[in-house]
Amino acid sequence: MRRVSVLLSVVGAVLIGLVVIGWSGPVTRAQEGTPAAEEGFAPEGVSFEPLAFGTAAELPATPVDLVLIRFGIEPGAGFPIEADDPTVALAYVQSGVLTVRVEAPMQVIRAATIAAFATPGAVEEDALPAAEEIAAGTEFTLAAGDSTVFPPNVAGEIRNDGQERAEALVTLIAPPAGDGATPAP
Repeated sequence: MRRVSVLLSVVGAVLIGLVVIGWSGPVTRAQEGTPAAEEGFAPEGVSFEPLAFGTAAELPATPVDLVLIRFGIEPGAGFPIEADDPTVALAYVQSGVLTVRVEAPMQVIRAATIAAFATPGAVEEDALPAAEEIAAGTEFTLAAGDSTVFPPNVAGEIRNDGQERAEALVTLIAPPAGDGATPAP
């Protein structure tokens, strides 16, 4: 599980890096003639779609393991988040609804906010999507298209109270396995 959180964090870091270097949304463009070197971010036929954003206030010590997982929870199932888990996780819900409670403040980027961010000209070029603030210990839901960053070393739980399977892509960032800081999964 920790390796998964590591990979999910790497994907988040790449997305944030794209924003920092000036990427402002999907980069699929029609071209007229040969563009100047500074025009466009990707070559013709390549596009990027922003899925999840978040800010991690704390990261594990370097080096880190990065893991990307597709995470599924059947209706009625759930699991605890351990307070001693040093993993940071960027989660993007693909389908269903997850019910979450974490003993730390959280920020959620809702699907509609990401869609607006991905629309060229809809938001300031260098702005990240606005986050919904969730107070520590507050139960909230994450629906399809929503994303959040789970902080390290904070207890909580994730469950599926719905009637359909919930799936999420999760990037995990954690200290390397076997360094004594991360127990085996």
